[in-house]
Amino acid sequence: MSYSSQVKTEITSKGSITDLEKLAELYGIFQSKAAIEEYEINLRVENSFLAKRVYSLLREVTSLKIGIKYSICNKLGEHNVFSIQVFRQKGMKEFLSMLQFRYIDIVSHEEILKGYVKGMFLACGYMKDPKKEYAMDFFIDKREIAEDFYRILLHNKKKVFITKKRNKTLVYLRNSEDIMDMLVLMGAMKQFFSYEETTMMKDLKNKTIREMNWEVANETKTLNTGNYQIKMIEYIEENMGLHNLTPVLLEAVQVRLEHPESSLQELADFIGISKSGIRNRFRRIEGIYEKLKEEA
Repeated sequence: MSYSSQVKTEITSKGSITDLEKLAELYGIFQSKAAIEEYEINLRVENSFLAKRVYSLLREVTSLKIGIKYSICNKLGEHNVFSIQVFRQKGMKEFLSMLQFRYIDIVSHEEILKGYVKGMFLACGYMKDPKKEYAMDFFIDKREIAEDFYRILLHNKKKVFITKKRNKTLVYLRNSEDIMDMLVLMGAMKQFFSYEETTMMKDLKNKTIREMNWEVANETKTLNTGNYQIKMIEYIEENMGLHNLTPVLLEAVQVRLEHPESSLQELADFIGISKSGIRNRFRRIEGIYEKLKEEA
């Protein structure tokens, strides 16, 4: 079972949701598939799980006659197609009016928002396993519906993006905290805790790797610094003689030769001066080194 399927299974396993939330969920599903027409509803899906969910919700919120048909489509490879239809009939106009939620209704009513987002995710949402990547995608048939959904998530302070992909409009999130917020909103608490644990472990692992890389970089820098300073000392000894250095510079030279792999701070501690003090001494030694090279 894919990660998306696990999330969707948990979402739909929750019992006793209100009729308002059911209607909002149906609205989200129908909107994502552009299934609401002027006088009827025509939904075509390839997922039996989603078809059963829609049929079940419709039976719970209306007494209208509902048609469901199964067929096999051979276009672009053989696959199943489930058609759910609510034809024009007495009471249809009233039912369609119940399925119309304005932008302001969705963003200002948590129950409607929860149902709507669930419906969108069940119909066109996909999630990657957080062990691989932080990603939640919604592939929506109509651009204007995608833009409305984008604005709804933006209103709820989500870092959401919108683009065109696979001849559909893609609304997507890549921030782990936003994705976890969406899981909570949809009621997938088991998946939320699992997702949170995975992100914590990944963050800890990444932090450990960064610290190790930082330590390696510092050690490499220390070794390179030590090697360069020894190179300067050897050149000065060959071309001028170390005995011509001042006592404080000679002290720095001796401690470096005795501790070739030590950091500047460690050399400073050996002598009993500050780090800036030992750095200043080696700057003076470097000045002598550069002058000797110019004269050579």
